[in-house]
Amino acid sequence: MVDCLSRLFMFDEAQKLIEDYEKTNTPSIVMYTSLLSGARTNRNSNLSEQIYKQMKTLFPNAKESLAAGVVLLSNIYSS
Repeated sequence: MVDCLSRLFMFDEAQKLIEDYEKTNTPSIVMYTSLLSGARTNRNSNLSEQIYKQMKTLFPNAKESLAAGVVLLSNIYSS
């Protein structure tokens, strides 16, 4: 659902969905990666940086996912 909302550039709704999910569940890096991907598609560098910082804080040991996040973030700056 986060991916769908992000693809429609409905970032506030996607972030709200993540917040609601995390009230009763463990944070999911997949949700954050989907949100970051949508921000990249929208070329929203400020939001992308914010999301990536959250990912680094919440998932410091998820090296592969964080590496994918860096690639998404760098794609924004290269375009």
